[in-house]
Amino acid sequence: MDHQRRARLGGDCGVLAWLVDPTTDIPRDARPLLYGALLAAPGVVVIGVLSSLLITVAAAIRTGLTQFWIFAAIDITLLLLRLRAVRRCQRHFRAGTLPTIDRSVMLTIAWCALQGIVAFAIGLTGDLPTIVITTAFILGLVAPICARNHTAPRLAVTLVLLCDVPFKIGLALSGHPILWILIPLSVPLLASVRVLLRNFTTILAASLNAAERNRLLAGHDPLTGLANRYDLDAQLARLTASPEHPLALLCLDLDRFKPINDRFGHAAGDAVLVGVAERLHVVAGEQALIVRLGGDEFLLALPGLSPGQAQSLAEQLARTISGSSYPIDSGEPITVGVSIGYACFPDDATSLAVLRNRADDALYSAKRGGGVRRYDPQAALTHVA
Repeated sequence: MDHQRRARLGGDCGVLAWLVDPTTDIPRDARPLLYGALLAAPGVVVIGVLSSLLITVAAAIRTGLTQFWIFAAIDITLLLLRLRAVRRCQRHFRAGTLPTIDRSVMLTIAWCALQGIVAFAIGLTGDLPTIVITTAFILGLVAPICARNHTAPRLAVTLVLLCDVPFKIGLALSGHPILWILIPLSVPLLASVRVLLRNFTTILAASLNAAERNRLLAGHDPLTGLANRYDLDAQLARLTASPEHPLALLCLDLDRFKPINDRFGHAAGDAVLVGVAERLHVVAGEQALIVRLGGDEFLLALPGLSPGQAQSLAEQLARTISGSSYPIDSGEPITVGVSIGYACFPDDATSLAVLRNRADDALYSAKRGGGVRRYDPQAALTHVA
């Protein structure tokens, strides 16, 4: 997805992390997208502040109280800080990096708290026309707050409370008992907000988890659970971006695999493939990208390995895959051999496309001569000839 809609949570602020948590089971890879939704657009920020300023200035003119001019100054200061935060995020987007949401969220909290304080102060004035306008403004904030912060239900509820609760306290102290009827309306309002947000997050979680399952199905072999060819070039590119980040690419092809399918059936062949995948995971570890290219062909990509380390790993893989039998339902033990060819970036190739071709060339040499082979330009010329 567009990187300009993604962000991250910075630092180690437990309270802030709790506030912005989606409160439901969301794939980890989707979190930057949810955090990005909490970043305000400049137009939204400006419109919100203009609306609040109109009410604050109106209260200052009608009541003649200096405190409302102070509130207006604070509102403008928060506007400048929020716009500065927006520009900072835009710089990150242009650089292709993820901005943090901490500052933006804290400033949003501060702005909503200010609206609650202003509404409280307006309630204390007892000026009925201004109180009515403020009531409409506070109630009108609920929808945009929920819309903008729907991915963080706790934050949305907190912002609504910061606006609504001080205002209702101001109404209780306004000297107009008729306005007290508005106070208990906070209960159904908050209940509705919670139900709305809960329903949305349930739908959002179902949608994101379905998308994650589809992504896994598209990118993984259903038999072995290994990655498949889908988006392989992009996966390899994520493992290395420069010569300072070496990458070993190993191509594996099982020997004597076809007779297993012919003699014992495809179920037995499938059991062997699953067993090979398990052994690859054990030897290569979590840092490896392990791909089933199709049939009995596999590819392993390991970042940070020198050619010598790649040779040792390939030899260990060969021993592990062919060193012991694979159990099948018939009870008869099955063994397979393996040919492994490998090439290293940047020693054997200066691009990932060339690296894949040279690992294939090394595999061809290994299949002819057996065992493990590193890419050899001379052998590759013989292959072409």
